[in-house]
Amino acid sequence: MIRRFSRCLLLCALMLCFTLGTALTSWAYSFEADGVEISMNQDSSEVLSQLGKAENYYEAQSSSHQGKEKVFTYKGFELSTYPSEDGDYVKSVWFLSEDTETPEGIHIGSTIQEMKDAYGDDCTEENGRYQYTSDDCILAFYTKKGIVSGVEYKAAGQ
Repeated sequence: MIRRFSRCLLLCALMLCFTLGTALTSWAYSFEADGVEISMNQDSSEVLSQLGKAENYYEAQSSSHQGKEKVFTYKGFELSTYPSEDGDYVKSVWFLSEDTETPEGIHIGSTIQEMKDAYGDDCTEENGRYQYTSDDCILAFYTKKGIVSGVEYKAAGQ
């Protein structure tokens, strides 16, 4: 009986760890602006509707998809979309201001140590670009002299 209980407890603990790991990965690689959660590869129509009118907008022929990529500028960030057969999807979010921050509080002007404290050491680094990767998203921090100088969420595979 005790052995069965121990196995059940171990199984529950493993399931909890897996669930929390999945939730944290999803949470860490989503951006939120004015209460609107933005995930990469998400249908952009609802996001754009919730964000409201962009400060600036332009489009260009996509080099990797049939149709036009669109770029919407909002206060503090730029949101890019890519075309698909059934609509447009979120391709990237690029920070334009140090007032814009990730849900974990990292912004242009944060230190590399603050970034690592928030996201951990499980990243790749090349020429000052720190990249955290999940199944759907790449979260990149561009640094100069130990300080974050750029932040980008990008759809994996785009």
